[in-house]
Parts: sequence; structure tokens; C-alpha cells
Amino acid sequence: MVLEQFFAVSCCVPATDTFVVTSLIYFLTKRKPQPSMSDKMNEDRHDAYADIEAVKVPFDVAQCDGDSMYTYLPNWLNGLTDEQLRAPPMTPNTFQQYIRHSHLEATMGNSVRKMALNEDRLFTIDDFEFGRPLGKGAFGIVYLARLKKTKFICALKMLHKSKINEYSMAEQVKIETESGFKLNHPLILTMYDVFHDEKRFYFMLEYAPHGQLYRFLQKVRRFSDRLAASYIYQICHALEYCHSKSIIHRDLKPENILVDCCGNLKLADFGWSTKIRHADTMNTTACGTLDYLAPEIVGHKQYQYQVDNWCVGVLAFELLAGRAPFEGTDDETKSKIATINYKFPDYFSQPARRFIDNLLQKDPKKRMPLPDCIAHPWLQKNAYKYMFGPYKCPVYVNIDE
Repeated sequence: MVLEQFFAVSCCVPATDTFVVTSLIYFLTKRKPQPSMSDKMNEDRHDAYADIEAVKVPFDVAQCDGDSMYTYLPNWLNGLTDEQLRAPPMTPNTFQQYIRHSHLEATMGNSVRKMALNEDRLFTIDDFEFGRPLGKGAFGIVYLARLKKTKFICALKMLHKSKINEYSMAEQVKIETESGFKLNHPLILTMYDVFHDEKRFYFMLEYAPHGQLYRFLQKVRRFSDRLAASYIYQICHALEYCHSKSIIHRDLKPENILVDCCGNLKLADFGWSTKIRHADTMNTTACGTLDYLAPEIVGHKQYQYQVDNWCVGVLAFELLAGRAPFEGTDDETKSKIATINYKFPDYFSQPARRFIDNLLQKDPKKRMPLPDCIAHPWLQKNAYKYMFGPYKCPVYVNIDE
């Protein structure tokens, strides 16, 4: 039934949209529902989650309401003892159990569509009521939205088909859709569903109440070692997961990282991401944000996953300094990146300098791999190695605000 309806709508769109529509049909109909689990497996999973909860430091979610989080979270991190920071991080197996138990997608059964509609059809724009705009881009806008039937809160990203065709972005829409459905991780913004009408494509996304990490940085000007390291630790885990799924983000920056109700990061905006189809596949597309471009992109050379590692180094610098390391006019920035010309402020610690130096390497092969980043002394000493507060924290919002 869903497939028939989707094809029926597809026949009404311009021929230039055929490629995008075909791609979305594939991803909307080929996704497999999550398998059901036995009671015994659920019990074991609950026990594992209880163990994880037991080693967490108490965290007051209520203190993260509104702008108070910008004070509470740094103070909470600074109040942790060295022993609490040295607590062993989650093992990969335990972390996967944590994902399966705590990730919002898993709590919603087989699909958000089934939960919200109780019928076999795609969403339509009439299923939602809208609040304030959350962001605007070249191809569309993101609104805070709520399902009329269930009052479930989400962010609805709308992309104009005319703009997609005008700028030949069909392939990127396909990759963003594929990435969204493939990535299931608590530090990556969840894509719940995709649908379309005659004029637009709609991405139904997880809502991150505190918005962009860039706003957090503007509020406090620059981060302490503990806050910066904790966030870099989370981003390294998110990117390592993306790379394990053969996906390069290619546009890591504070504007594309969102903050949830407890202050945890959500890697978002996979509009410039790309998928490595074969291990030896190299890319040449110049894309991303100038301040974060790796030397190989500035030099119009081939590249692969290591461009994301470069961005981690730039991000670490910006979080600690409140500015990017290669600031200047466009030509100055390109020249500084090409020659790796940057200077640390005096207040940067030596471990932080070494961490950044190991990533801002001109030769991609010399850049520190993400597992080594996670194990680096700067992160091991300063980063809180679990999620801040409970992952499934309640979100109550007035969409008319």
C-alpha cells in the first residue's frame, strides 16, 4: 500500500525529480524493521544498562533548562574528581548495548510511522503542526514540529525540489537519506522518516532543544579543557561510527553539531556527506566550510576519511580558543591551511597542543586515527567518558514559543 501511494505521488512530480524520488522509494521501502527480542534478552540488556547507570556521576537534568545549561554543565564537569574522570570508558560491546537500550529509535518500536499513524501509509504535511523555525539553509528550512495524533516532538527539514534541481543536488539528497537511515547512534541526530509532496522533500529528525554547538560557544566564548575534551571525545566516537559505516561527514563544524537536553552532542547535517563504495575509492569534490577544509581539498587533490580527522583538530582548536586556527580573508585562510600556518594562544595546555598538532598534519596518512584520538592523554585526562545525564531525558516544549 505504501509503495503504491508513493509511486502514485511520484508520477505527479517533474521528470527532473525522478532520480531523487527513485532513491527515496528505495530507502523508504527496503529498510528492515528492528527484530523483536525475547524477554530473556531484554532482561540481560536491562542488567547491562543498570551497570552503566551505576558508574555515572549524578546529573541534574532540571538544571539544563534553557540557558542555565551553559553554566551548569561546565561547573558540573569542573566539579568532577580526577578519579571520576579516570573511570574506565565503556567497552565497544557495552557501548553497543547502551545504544540499543537507550537510543530513542529503539523505544519507538518498529517505526515512528506505525506509532504515529497506526496505518500503512507515508506521512503527509497535514500530519504535523508547526512551531518556530529552527534553522534555514540554501535549499530549505527546518521547523520545530509536532505530530497531531501523538504530540510527538520532532524537527522537520523541508527541501525545495526546485532548488535541488537547480543546483544538481540530487545525488546529495540520496546520500543524506541513505546516511540518515543507516546511522543509529546516540551521538548522531536520528532521522525518523522521509516523505515528499509535489514541491518538497521532508526529513523528519530528532529534536535537539539546545540547538547548535556554535551557540553554546558564543555564550561562554571558549571552553575549558574538560568541556572541550568531553565534546571532542563524543565527536570522535560519532565519527568513528560513521567511518565504520563507510560514510565521511565532510562538513564538521560547530554549526553542524547540535546539543540535546542534557548537553550531549548530536552530529547532524549530512548534506555534504559521501559514502565510500570501495576501500580504495578516493574523492575529489571540493565541499565543506573554508575554515575547516583539509589541505588536500584546498589543493584540489584526492582524499578520503582523513578529512574528518583534520576537522576534529580544527574543532578542538576552535572550542578552546573561541576561533578557528586559520582565520583570515578567503585567500589568507587557504594559504594558511596549505602551509599549516597556525599559532596556539598561550593558555593552551601542552597535551591539547600535541593533540591538535597530531591532527593538523598536511599528509593525511600522518594524521592521528580516531581510535588513537580517543586514547590520547588529553582526552583520557579531561574527558567525561559517558553520556551527560540520562539519554532519554524528557522534552516538553511549547511549539508556539
